[in-house]
Amino acid sequence: MKLKACAVFLIVFTVLSSQLLAFDGLRKGFILGGGVGPGYLTYEGVDKFCLATNFRIGFAPSNSFEIYYLNTVSWFGLDSETFINGVTGLGLTKYLKSEGRGFFVLGGVGLAFLRELGGNEHGSGFGLTGGVGYDVAKHWSVQADVTYTSISDAPNMVGVRVSVNFLAF
Repeated sequence: MKLKACAVFLIVFTVLSSQLLAFDGLRKGFILGGGVGPGYLTYEGVDKFCLATNFRIGFAPSNSFEIYYLNTVSWFGLDSETFINGVTGLGLTKYLKSEGRGFFVLGGVGLAFLRELGGNEHGSGFGLTGGVGYDVAKHWSVQADVTYTSISDAPNMVGVRVSVNFLAF
């Protein structure tokens, strides 16, 4: 019985230790983050304020470059319905300084989507995003970005967004 308990303890300790080392305080390695803030969406002469969210998970091969899965979404209301418009795909970030406070640029390309929450209306197409940001503290940044979505059977949409972000590394 003690042998089984020791084996279980060693396996759990090994797994948890390796996960803790993934978040070692260096930007190089595994990254996981997201952000939220206000945004402004425009299409076919219609202007809407929106809630801007973003999510990323990926890998940083160095302290100044990241490559990740990106999901950036603008949430807005239209005729008492809630819609989401965004881009999901490949994202890249380049930091101008490898450590500490500093500016960065980011970009992404992927599948664009427009979906009515709780409804049947949806579409997909091509999307781009790009922006700049500033690391205000370790793990925390402020970012401004622009998204462009081109979806069949829907107007092209442009979103201008500002967000506060947290990035675990």
